This record gives sequence, C-alpha cells and structure tokens, in this order.
Amino acid sequence: MKKILLLSWVAVLSIIFSCCNRPTDSLLERAENYLPAQPDSAAACLGRIESCEEMDEGQKALYGLLSTIIENHQGNGVSTDSLIRGSYEYYRNKSDEGQTSNFKLLRRYAQSCYYMSVFYTSNDSTQLCEELLHQSIRGSEKCADWHTCYLAHTLLSLTTSYEEPRDAVQQALKALNVYHRINDDINNEVLIMGHVAASYLNASEPDSALEYYLKGYDLAEKHHLKEAQNSMCMGLSDTYCYIGAFWQALFYAKKGIETADSAALVPSLLSLAQCYYACDSLDQAKAVLDTIPCDSDDYVSRYLTLRTLSEIAVQRRDVDSIYAYVDSAYECLEDRFIHVQQVKDASIAKEQKIVEVRHENELNRWILGSFIALLLFGAGAIYYYRLKRKKRLIAEQEMQMQYQQELAHQKALTQTAVQQQLVERLISLSQTKESKNQAQKAEAVWEELEQLINETDDNFVQRLRQEHPDFKDKDIYLCMLVRLKVTNATIESIFRIGESAVKKRKSTLKKTGFHIDDPNIMLDQVVSEI
Repeated sequence: MKKILLLSWVAVLSIIFSCCNRPTDSLLERAENYLPAQPDSAAACLGRIESCEEMDEGQKALYGLLSTIIENHQGNGVSTDSLIRGSYEYYRNKSDEGQTSNFKLLRRYAQSCYYMSVFYTSNDSTQLCEELLHQSIRGSEKCADWHTCYLAHTLLSLTTSYEEPRDAVQQALKALNVYHRINDDINNEVLIMGHVAASYLNASEPDSALEYYLKGYDLAEKHHLKEAQNSMCMGLSDTYCYIGAFWQALFYAKKGIETADSAALVPSLLSLAQCYYACDSLDQAKAVLDTIPCDSDDYVSRYLTLRTLSEIAVQRRDVDSIYAYVDSAYECLEDRFIHVQQVKDASIAKEQKIVEVRHENELNRWILGSFIALLLFGAGAIYYYRLKRKKRLIAEQEMQMQYQQELAHQKALTQTAVQQQLVERLISLSQTKESKNQAQKAEAVWEELEQLINETDDNFVQRLRQEHPDFKDKDIYLCMLVRLKVTNATIESIFRIGESAVKKRKSTLKKTGFHIDDPNIMLDQVVSEI
C-alpha cells in the first residue's frame, strides 16, 4: 500500500513538473521559429519567460543560444560568453561534436559554434575562431541550415582576409553560393557581394573586385536599398582609386553621397574629398571637407578631415593653415587618447597615468610644432625639399608603427605561449606522485605564473591580493587560472578534483570571497572585470 502511494505521488509530481515546463518550452520554440527573420518577435517571446532558475539544462542551453542570436541581430555583437559558452558545451556533448543524426540538435550545435566564434573574433582568438567556424560549416551543411552556413563562410573569409587573401576569396564565394540556395534577404546578398569584392581587392585583383561591386550596386539600385547602394559606391570608389582611375572613383563617390544616410554621410564625404584631392580639384575637396564638423566625438573622421585639409594647405603652400590644421589634428589625437583612457579605467592611478601621457604628448607636439615652424620659415628651395622629405618621414613612421604593433603582437603571442607552458607544467606536476620536492616545484611554477600575469596584465594578482587579503593561495590560484580563461577540464587536472568540485569551488569563491549571490553572474565574469 505504501509503495502504491509513493508511486502515485511521483506520478503527480512528474505531471506538475511537465506542466510547469510546457509554457517555457512553447515560448522557446516560438522564439526559435521567429529567427532569423523576426528577432524582435523572438525577443518578445523570451521576455515572457519569468525565471531562468527553474529551467532544466536543455532549456537553459536553448535560452542562452537564442538570447545570443537576438543580441547579435540587434547590432550588439557577442561581447561576453556567459550565455553562449554554456549552450555550446551542452550542444557539443549532446550532438557528439556534430556526429548526431538529429537535425534539430545539429542545427543548434552549428549555431552555437558560429556565435562562439563571433565572441572569439572580438577577443582576437583567431585560431579558436577558425576551428569553430569549420565545425559550424560542417554541421550546418549536414542539417541544411544554409543561413548559418553562409554566415560562417563569410566570417571565415573575414578572419583570413589579411593572412590568406586567396582563401578569403574562396570562402566569400562559397558564402555567396550558399546564400543563393535560400535567397532569404536581398540586402544580405548585396553585402556578401561587397565582401567578395573586398576580398578580391585584398588579394590584389581589382578587376574581379569591380565586377562584384558593380553587381552589388545594380542589385541594390534595383531594389532601392539605399544603405547597400552607399556601401557599394564606397567600395567602387576605393577600387577605382586603387587602380588610379580617379575620375571614375569621383563619380561613384558622388553617387555614395546621394545614397548616404546620417550614419554613412561623414565617411562618404571624406571619400568624396579624397577623390577630389586625387583629381587635383583642391578647391572642391576643401569645400567638401568644410561641411564636415570638426568638433564631434567621431575622432577618426575629425582626424582624417584635418589631415586632408593640411595636405591641401601644403599643396597651396599656405603656411598659416598648415600649422593650424596640423595643430588641430594632434589635438584630435590627444583628445581621442584621453577619452579612451578615461573610459577604460576611471581610477586615480589611471588618471595619474593619463596626465603623464598627456604631458608627454604635449612635449612631442611642441617638438613637432617647432620642427614644422623651421620648415615653414625656411628658404624657398629648402622649404620645398623638406616638404617632400616630410612626406617620406610620415610614411616611414607609419611603417615603424606597423612594425612596433607587429612586435607587440608577437610579444603577446610569446607571453600566451609561456603561460600555456606553465599551465601544462602544473598539469604535469599534478599527475606525478605527491612529495615535498613536487610541492616545491609546483609552488615555484605558481610563483613564476603569478609574476608573468602581473607583468602582462597590469599587476592583476598583486591587486587581487591587496583587495582580498583574506584569500588563501588556492583561491588566488583559481582566480589566476580563470583570468587566463583556462577551461574547467584543465582546472580539474591541475587541482586533481572532479568537474562538480570545480563548479562548487567557483561558486563558493564567488559567494564567500566576492560576496556576489546573483546566479546569472559567473566567477569568470567577476574575475575578468577586476
């Protein structure tokens, strides 16, 4: 009798639980059906879900995937992996890494791979991005999800456009061929044609670039897609400038002005002014540049405007204007630098650093201004000679900047490799038999890793110890690994604990160490914001 009553209660609870989850499943499925054509309707469906805490793992994974897709469609990109990473891990396991025959599960796996790659793109993780995009392409082709497939081909083309321009062209062409299977949005077709053309131009094939830009322009004009028309006009203008056909470039730059909306107007005006300047129409170039506001927060446009005005003044040998424009251009660069620093960190230490850099920039500006003054007030022949020399110096400085940036990039790669090597040493030590010698070696590796993180990440560990003096070494070590974006599987190996123990340790540290009880905020996010 007791057994029968127990089974009855289990059945009743199961029915109640399924009834509670059914509305959530319905809203999630409706939101998924709205995508990608109606992201606003999909967002409205997700907004009707009252709480995510009562969802099971499958519902949370789908919710995270759909939320990420909607956020990306709304133009916000994928700034954090707090949602999409859980979805990706869930669908990777459920689909046996894309080997499943369940097309719905496979489609969600392909989509999660794509949006994880979008996140990695914004974080300059090119290798991880390309691996995920290849997985997304394979999965989407298998389940005939052509929308995700052409998006993945397009992004893969973008990630390879500079290092492997020929491969970028092939990926862009594949994206266009896949798009023609569904033809879901004419505007997307035009944008893909523009991307194919840009890939050809990066591969130094301007004739092919012109062919696709012209196709995209004709298609955009036929369907009255003003924004796409403007994009194609700017591409055609750049391509014609690349081959030296400046009058044709000027023609399409003027067309671009006719089709530019408020967001594209300033770049279109800059392109038009550059075309006039290339055609030696200095008065018209200056007239166009004078219509561009030089007091806006668009620092790039302000700088390009002032730089072009200074070049026109050089051609006219207008000494006073040259000095004024160069001075304003450097003020613009200085304003931009200060703005970026203030947004990045408003702390007192950062503010002091900004003041020091500002003084240094002022000194550099004074030195450069003195140098320009000597050039301007020199004799005619010497003045003309030094103007030519100045142009060569600017080109050399740009090359030097590119070289320094490459060195910095290589240094970052080297530091990352060293960090990975230290982590691998920790894993190796954790797999050996415990001993006093092993503990000393591990402690030395941790100290070496801590020193490296402090050197490359603005004294992260030092600041962490100062802000949380009650943290034990194991808490500090966990924060270091999280800061390096080490996976849970690797943390398991280093600490010799299971997956559930890693999650519990992270949760405990978040609650007791950082005093954060919000379940939607993960330890990874807390550590990354320190």
